Amino acid sequence: MSVSAPALPTSVPCVIVEGMKPLPPVKPMSLARHGIDRDHLSRGQDGDLRELWASGASPVFEHRGSLLVAAGGLFSTEPGMVPGKQTEIYLGRDADGNRYIGVSLDDAGRSELDTALSTSRARDATDLLTAPGEGIDSSEPVWLPLRQLAESLDDVQVSLACEIVGLGNWHRAHQFSPRTGRATHPTLGGWVRTDPDNGSEHFPRTDPAVIVLIINTDDEGIERVLLGNNAAWEADRYSLLAGFVEPGETLERAVIREVYEEAHVEVENPRYLGSQPWPFPCSLMLGFSAEAPSLEFAADEAELATLTWFTRDELRAAIEHGKVRAPGLVSIAGQLLYSWLDNI
Repeated sequence: MSVSAPALPTSVPCVIVEGMKPLPPVKPMSLARHGIDRDHLSRGQDGDLRELWASGASPVFEHRGSLLVAAGGLFSTEPGMVPGKQTEIYLGRDADGNRYIGVSLDDAGRSELDTALSTSRARDATDLLTAPGEGIDSSEPVWLPLRQLAESLDDVQVSLACEIVGLGNWHRAHQFSPRTGRATHPTLGGWVRTDPDNGSEHFPRTDPAVIVLIINTDDEGIERVLLGNNAAWEADRYSLLAGFVEPGETLERAVIREVYEEAHVEVENPRYLGSQPWPFPCSLMLGFSAEAPSLEFAADEAELATLTWFTRDELRAAIEHGKVRAPGLVSIAGQLLYSWLDNI
């Protein structure tokens, strides 16, 4: 049965409802840090990166969303060790002028590189991560997934990692032209795929999605946040409500529609708070707060197992006693939630 969202005013003011405490600026998010000049003028017109390799560019290796790392962060090699017939993408240069080429490996390419490096650690070696921000506890190269690795990388490395993971996902999923079904090949330094028969070009895509900090303020000024447990998650895992922006839709409209579809809550005054790339596989998460005038809700059982309102004290206690597993700080959901939780 379809659900109609409440009508959206022609003009949507981004203001804070009286009684709701203004949120402090969102802290820099792990995947939103910036340290690379993408240097688009150096990409060239085709997929041949030999001149960039000859200039001393360093490879950044990716395989199905995991990155080759060691103590110090991203692990690089001499260009001569890069396996052949892999997808190569010019990622840009850092402030010192060092250039980087992303190498998205297929299974055969990863096996070849692992053999060349004499590494048997071809796995997601998350046990080698130290505390967030303190680095990687391995002197030998290992493969680690980006979302678990991000807080251990510096600004330059996390910029490179987001680029190569997002572009690697895109290249794997778009090897054939949606117009003709023919195989395409990388051009423009790996940033375009071109049909060699008719010359049509296909570009990387980013899917915008809104994620919403839903707040209710009662008559005594006590705030509550609405968190949901996805039907596919463990019972103690909670997060903010989120959903993709649909064609022909504003971001504010998407906030109101998504919250109503998932929770039957009619929120007001959506306010933009910040954004973060989420290349799993190709999202851009756009963070909002919104005010819920009442505590009434009805969860969409196809998507949500449960919905719960929490005061700050209730949520802190639930997290402390292991009853609620909140989103990690690598995600914008965690950043928005803890920003509210600490805003006393």
